[in-house]
Amino acid sequence: MRKIHWITLAIIISIIASCSYKPTIEELKRFAATEVYPEDSYLDTISNKRALIIVAHDDDDCVMAGTIAKLTANGWTIRQLSFEIHNTPGENRNPAHLICEGSEKILEDELYRLGADTVKYPYMPIPYEEIERIYLYDKVAEALTTRIQEFNPSVLFTFDNIKGGYGHPDHIFISQLVLDLFNEDKISAQLIYQGVITRHMEAEIDRWQKPKMEQWGYPQPGPAADKLYGIEGIPLPDVQITISDQAETKMNYLRTYPESVRKNFRKFIPYYEEFDAELYFSIFDREFFRIIEKPGKEPLTEMAT
Repeated sequence: MRKIHWITLAIIISIIASCSYKPTIEELKRFAATEVYPEDSYLDTISNKRALIIVAHDDDDCVMAGTIAKLTANGWTIRQLSFEIHNTPGENRNPAHLICEGSEKILEDELYRLGADTVKYPYMPIPYEEIERIYLYDKVAEALTTRIQEFNPSVLFTFDNIKGGYGHPDHIFISQLVLDLFNEDKISAQLIYQGVITRHMEAEIDRWQKPKMEQWGYPQPGPAADKLYGIEGIPLPDVQITISDQAETKMNYLRTYPESVRKNFRKFIPYYEEFDAELYFSIFDREFFRIIEKPGKEPLTEMAT
């Protein structure tokens, strides 16, 4: 009996130790981008300082939250549109108000994907043809077109439409739909900034994430998406934006979400709860974007000169 008691105690101690592990700064740095891209110079030249963040889930803009906070501090009017909203515990609003005007639902009934409640792993990638079949494209397109034209943004912020960050079909669907409306000239925005990470960051996060997902008994989406879509990862960035001055705001934003969201952040934002904001975002001091321009329009490099 005593032997069983000590074994149980050892297991509990082991679990607590693994959950409270804090890496060294050098270990943390391995997740940071080694690549360098041109610093964005276009957003500072725009006179119509209005932008929309269009994502499937309100927490998806974690990849660009520093940039959004920076633009808001510089006088931009920015709003978030999403299918799902996670309110801050004790408040009737989500944390988006910390970095912009706040968040609104794209659809009041929240129905945009057929059969989502019957899928075991809804975050896992599926063929593009399947996305076209099960998502309510026309319904969402109509709602978005109205919202976008009423707001009159110059810039739209989304995930990338190829991999959707890590292969989530919701991400790919909404990003591709926005791109379609943009390319078909059905909305008036000038540019789309797709939030991405670098190939080094992606590889290190996938490598770190793999044993964790196996331990938890969940399939890993990123490598599965690469294989399914025949790609080498997330699209490469065109520009970077330095966000170190927004360290406190971005960290507060990440940590204000409910536990269910912060738990997901832990899978993709390594050890963000283990360090203070200033130190953490002195290492992860840049956000990265792929820029989409309208076909036939003047090239961005010429517009910014």
